[in-house]
Amino acid sequence: MDPLTLSVAELGLLLAETIELTFPDDVWVTGEISGISRSRAGHVYFDLVEPPDTPGTAPVATLPVVLFRGNGVVVDKLMTRAGLGRLENAMSVRLRAAVGFYPAGGRLQLRMTSIDPTYTLGALVADRDAVLRRLDAEGLLAANRRHTFPLLPLRVGLVTSVNSAAYHDFTDELTRSGVGFAVSVVDTPVQGAGSDRALAAAVTTLARRDLDVICVVRGGGSRNDLAAFDSETLARAIATAALPVLTGIGHEIDSAVADAVAHRAFKTPTACAAALVDHVRRSAERAEIAWAAIATRAGALCDRREQWLDHTVATVATRAERVLVAAADRLEGRAAQVRAHDPARIVARGWSITRGPDGAVVHDAATLAPGAELTTQFARGSATSTVTATIPGDETP
Repeated sequence: MDPLTLSVAELGLLLAETIELTFPDDVWVTGEISGISRSRAGHVYFDLVEPPDTPGTAPVATLPVVLFRGNGVVVDKLMTRAGLGRLENAMSVRLRAAVGFYPAGGRLQLRMTSIDPTYTLGALVADRDAVLRRLDAEGLLAANRRHTFPLLPLRVGLVTSVNSAAYHDFTDELTRSGVGFAVSVVDTPVQGAGSDRALAAAVTTLARRDLDVICVVRGGGSRNDLAAFDSETLARAIATAALPVLTGIGHEIDSAVADAVAHRAFKTPTACAAALVDHVRRSAERAEIAWAAIATRAGALCDRREQWLDHTVATVATRAERVLVAAADRLEGRAAQVRAHDPARIVARGWSITRGPDGAVVHDAATLAPGAELTTQFARGSATSTVTATIPGDETP
């Protein structure tokens, strides 16, 4: 007997009926979204994959999924209500779908009808916690906070999407302050595939420049929109940056991994910029207060030194006057002694002074020879005489 022969259409229909009988109801399936695309008609297509144990290798299994526009409305509402945004690549999901075979395309396909947002939230939290544990084990959670924050962080590196609301909120706040900030911007995508790597590269680039601080800012969004800021790649770039890194990410519920490793974290770009302005102003105020204190202390010290100088001058003057008076007294005493021994005074009392031929005062008669001419000075006038004889000093005349 010849084997059963089926046409492609017949086999396709048979497979479709078999799968429909096997899976009469929707099933819940978990996996990771890959290769997502959206049609103009509003339908969404992607592969639901079982990620490999080894990164970079092929998925363990893959199933194509279609989410038609009608069911997409339901899914979007559930995702929005959970703060997850829309479906994106690399998102871990638990979805409900009908299993069917599409004969025209010759493939098995899941027709998605709903989603479990709590599963995705849990996966995000689990991934975030795993990243934090790894960073903590390596001592990277507090690495950036060990940098000394500059007193005047005026040279600011900015990582964000240029012309976004976050960019304008941040830069406008700095401009309104009137402080002379100089901002170096690296225009970077802040969501979507590869945005975490772009953000990390921007931080690394700015960390090599002559800056004081780096700010990573982004406006609000869903958890999925903010997924890049939970990236381990970005976290490591921030943790190992050579400059303090501030974050201003627009979320109000949970902090991102980027916040956990940053030097300081703020809830919005505006708050981040305002903190910089406040820090600079407070530093300037402290400097003014310090200079005022220095001026006050210097003035007081000068006053004390002036008083000491006045006292010293007065003391020196008093002592100098005493010294001069004492010196004048001693001089007067010496003058009196000199005057007492003045030959004129001696002569005035009846003494006379005799000088030899050479004009020298004669102290010893033995120095005179007979015939020597002498001059004798009296109190009034003088007389000359000639030596006829001398008597030695030890003989009585």
